[in-house]
Amino acid sequence: MSMTLTDDGQTFSAGRWPLSALSVASAVLIFAVMQGIVLSLTGGVFDYPLDDPYIHLALAEVIAQDQYGVNLGEAASPGSSALFPFLLVPFAGTEFHRYLPLIWSGVGLIFAAWLWGRLLVEAGYGRAEWRWLGLAAAVLGPIAVMMPMVAFVGMEHSLHAAATLALLLGLHRHFSDNGGVGLILAGAFFGAAFRIEGLAPGLIAACALFLTGSRRNGLATAAATLLPILMFMGFLVSQGLDPLPSSVQTKLSMTDPGDEPGFIQLRLAILLVNLREPGGMFVAVLALASFLMWRATPLKGTRWGVLVLVIGAAAAAHLLAGQIGWLNRYEHYILVMTAAGFLVLLPKATQGAVTPLAIGGVAALILGGALAYRLPMHFFELPPSARAIHTQQGQMARFVKDYLQTDVAVNDLGYVAWQNDNYVLDLWGLASAEAREIRTTAPVPGWTGDLTAKYDVPVALVYDHWFEDGIGADWVKVGEFQLTVPGGFLGGYVVSFYATSPDTVAMLTGALEAWIPTLLPHSRFVWAEGMEP
Repeated sequence: MSMTLTDDGQTFSAGRWPLSALSVASAVLIFAVMQGIVLSLTGGVFDYPLDDPYIHLALAEVIAQDQYGVNLGEAASPGSSALFPFLLVPFAGTEFHRYLPLIWSGVGLIFAAWLWGRLLVEAGYGRAEWRWLGLAAAVLGPIAVMMPMVAFVGMEHSLHAAATLALLLGLHRHFSDNGGVGLILAGAFFGAAFRIEGLAPGLIAACALFLTGSRRNGLATAAATLLPILMFMGFLVSQGLDPLPSSVQTKLSMTDPGDEPGFIQLRLAILLVNLREPGGMFVAVLALASFLMWRATPLKGTRWGVLVLVIGAAAAAHLLAGQIGWLNRYEHYILVMTAAGFLVLLPKATQGAVTPLAIGGVAALILGGALAYRLPMHFFELPPSARAIHTQQGQMARFVKDYLQTDVAVNDLGYVAWQNDNYVLDLWGLASAEAREIRTTAPVPGWTGDLTAKYDVPVALVYDHWFEDGIGADWVKVGEFQLTVPGGFLGGYVVSFYATSPDTVAMLTGALEAWIPTLLPHSRFVWAEGMEP
């Protein structure tokens, strides 16, 4: 029977319910069920619900050849994570390479769920009188904060969430006079290494430590937070790139609400956008609930107020400068931080008694997550998204690599670039600073055609509505590749196939003739008028 120290130094029994194991089992079970649904929809073929994992896989392939980008000989920074692409380097060039994002997401999920359960135990949910609340928080909590759903995406966000929970657990132990500095440093370092958003929790935690008398640890935490970001920026500059990755610059340009806004105007605009999203509102409510609980209960005047302020400041930083949504992955780290922090504070606010506040708090978190994220709907939305990626992007990739076998321009980078030896021109700009700058600063009619001519790219596969009058003036539309089943987080359900000059029409048409008979169910190719052979 395991024993854990409480805040006052007394011991309590975690009982026969291993909360960490239950959290892991709950999260992994949902994750596995969702993967099973995908296999049933795709006829036994695994795929991701977004094209983005393939961007990191394509980047990892080039890293394996001692370069950085998606095309050999052309430096680019399409990914915003400093560390994640390097974790994907093993097995580059093999079919098994496809599964590394899934594996690392699973690792992040397991660590995040285990740390969630560990926080519950150390906060007091393992006590006999808290057992049923502990069971509910351990089993349903990881689902309410989207752990298995975000891991399903196959990106670095689950690892980032695990690092953030390690930071929170370290802070909890520190303020309990039970160590925790090692966890704080590890959480701060890896949080920033996986996502640039990790800067806020790490630096805020560093300030909290410094201002509460633990100055050496505060400075060390600040250094651990800044080190991976500074190293990444220095590495990018050494490659001849901007210090900020193209993906980050692209997102910053998308959040601009007007012409040359001031700093405060921009922050408020982003805040309003984020609070319109259920996920953003849920994060804000959790942070506010922790603050009110601190001010209105025996927590007031205790050291736990510092933890409340750390959580609240980190939440505010994300709501003012971060993004909410797109499979709920961008806010995942701050969601798990605010939710776990709220649960950790409940037993302290009730002085260990199971009061209506404790019962209502656990129930509100679980029900709030279920409502904010429409949890049951994810079984109907996420697996079909993987089918959509497999049907659209997967078949486009097969067309380019097996049938076209030449350079191509796209605006949805990833699947087409992965394991492709030919040049891929990214017209959206994640892998092309030139395209990004033209698109975001001075686009002129037909500008995409200027780029395809400059790089001698004969074919373009694009979503027309992404460019409007930016489509090349000399491009010849040969037809449209259409997805005929609803569902999926795609840039569009119709991809237009263009020959970038009249001279390449015959080549594209010939490749299409061979490819079209192989199309999967739920997809079709419609020839443009007068183009069918």
